[in-house]
Formats: sequence, structure tokens, C-alpha cells
Amino acid sequence: MILFGRNLREIIHMKKTALARYVLSVMTIFLLFLGVANAGTSTFKLIKVIPLPTTDQGGDAVSYDPSNHCVYVSMGKTNAGGVVINADTNALVKVVRDGLVRPYGMAFDHQYVYWTSNKLEHSAGAGNNTVPEKKSRIFVVNKADWKVVNVFDTVGSGADGIWVDQKLGRLYVAMDDSNWIDVYTLGKAPKFVGKISLYPETGHGPDLGVLLGARHLLYMPDDSWEEKINLLNGQIEDKTNVAPYFPVSATKHHPDTKGQIVDPENHTLWVGTTGSRIFVFNAGNLKVLKQLPARAGIDQVAYDPAYHLVYAFESNAKGFNVYNARTMKPVTFVSTGYGKTHTGAVDPGNHKIFVYVGEAHAVYVYQPVHD
Repeated sequence: MILFGRNLREIIHMKKTALARYVLSVMTIFLLFLGVANAGTSTFKLIKVIPLPTTDQGGDAVSYDPSNHCVYVSMGKTNAGGVVINADTNALVKVVRDGLVRPYGMAFDHQYVYWTSNKLEHSAGAGNNTVPEKKSRIFVVNKADWKVVNVFDTVGSGADGIWVDQKLGRLYVAMDDSNWIDVYTLGKAPKFVGKISLYPETGHGPDLGVLLGARHLLYMPDDSWEEKINLLNGQIEDKTNVAPYFPVSATKHHPDTKGQIVDPENHTLWVGTTGSRIFVFNAGNLKVLKQLPARAGIDQVAYDPAYHLVYAFESNAKGFNVYNARTMKPVTFVSTGYGKTHTGAVDPGNHKIFVYVGEAHAVYVYQPVHD
């Protein structure tokens, strides 16, 4: 009887183990199928056109804030200001002006949005001539009521991309003209605490990089270079020049690195360029893994980690390219029909893509559709 009971327990255990393995195999197959389905997404439906209160065709960065499900849009280069959009309802919530002229990048923490601005002011020159002078400022906007609570001048010139580092309590601002990064404290009244030098010392300057706060890293495009910056010591750990990957032009002008995203799952860094290509780097050592074609020069890049899709927004292509982050292959091209489609952002929760379409003076909202 003892032997029989023992055998019975072993049989039950074996059946439970077999059942567990079966369930695990079914789940694995399901997840693999889901991954293939996500990777196979190749069509995108335009679900909303959000008109913007501007006639300027310019515009700049677009960013999604997961803390309040809002999308921030820098409108034209005149006095149009910035826009706040509810990503859940696709409704325009607020137009932020209050002197926000020629807005560029934006970053945010739990309380404020920090918006870069570059206003051209004319000062007296020789004779009756006036000399244009760029005034770079940061606008601090309270997220509770969308009011501007502070404006301050930057130390460097040409404020462009901007990042909030919650881990270190720092605000980093890419200074396009000065070719360095201003560093400030966070809060209503940020204080300048130093700068981070970039390479090369002269060139087209930094643009829209990407921050990995948990690892104290800031990836930065500068001229034709991609740089990996250690924020604990302010030093460039690695850098790669993309110029040698392009043919030498008659004017000897090389393509520049631009907007980018990090894919932590595959440990890759996707970097757009003005040379109608997107580069895939090893995020650790900045070795080039792959180059993929784009319809035109890329400005901003966005990423949907759940669907493993990379979006590259291109002004002259009148649309945006879509790539599979896992296979590192093109998926499709989505045409907006209008030029100046050079910036956009993704809400990873609902997978909607918010695209600034400059010539249409609107934000187009797209939804991925599974085949």
C-alpha cells in the first residue's frame, strides 16, 4: 500500500509537471505569435486631425508625457507658442504663449514642463543697420494650470534639445550655437551649475539626443558624430563619426546626426541623419550595426517598445518611415501628403503616433492596424 501510494503521488506529480510544461509551451507560442503580429504591423490609420492655431509651417519637437497622458508640441518659429494635447481624447487642451517665441525642445518632471526658446532680437549696428541677436531662454510651465511661472536666459546660445534627469536632479540643455550642454538644477527657478563640452568644438552643434537616467547616460548627436556622455563625470565615453559612411559631396558637406531613441531590449541606439538614412548602433560601444534607408533627411525619431516599432519623421518626404526594432528592417512608409512632417511622438499606452504636419498646420494622429 505504501508503494502504491508513492507511485500514485509520483504519477500525480508527473501529470502536474506535464500540465505545467504544456501551459508554458502554449504561453510561449502565444507570446511568439503576439511578437510576430506586432512586428507584422504594416498599416496605419489616420484617426484624427488636430488643427493648430498657427499659419507658420515650421514647428519643432513633439514629446509625450506619461505622467499626465499629454503630448507637447512646439509650434511655428514665430509667436505661435506651444500646445498641450490630451493623448487619450486627442483634444487640444491648452495653447501656451506668454512670450514663448520660437519654441524648440521640451522636457518635464512631475510639476513642470521646461521649454526651450530662441527669440531673434535686433540691436543697433553700424550706421542705421540692425544686427539680429539670438536670445535663448527656458520657459518653466506649471503643469497644474499651464501657466508660465518663470523665464530665464541660458548661459549658452541656441537652446535646442532638453532633458530632465530625475536621478541627479539636473536639467540638461543642448546649446546648438555654443556647441556644449548647459546644466541646471530642477524646479521653478533652475540654477546654472556647469556645462558639458562636446565634440567637435565647432560644427553644426547638438540636437535631439536621448537620456538614460537610470544609467546616468546621455546620447547626443553633434555635427556628424554620435556621442555617449557619462553624466556622473561629464565626460564623453565613446563617439562615432557617421561621415565616412556617406560619399564625399562636391561641397564637402557631410550629413549630420539628428533625433534618436534607445531600444533597451535589443541594446541598440537608433539615430536619424540628414543623409536620408537611419543608423543602428550598439548602445554600449557605439559600433554601427546597420544602416537603413529613409525617404529624406530625418529630424525626430520615436519608439513604441510594445510593438517594437521605430518611427523616423522626415520633412521633405511628406511622411514618416517605420522600422522593426527587432529585425532591424523597414516596415513601411506612411505618407501625410504634406511637407514639414519632421517631428512626432508615440503614446506607448495606446500606441497612437502624434505627428506634426507643418504644411497642414495640424497634428495628425495615426493608429497602427494589425494585418
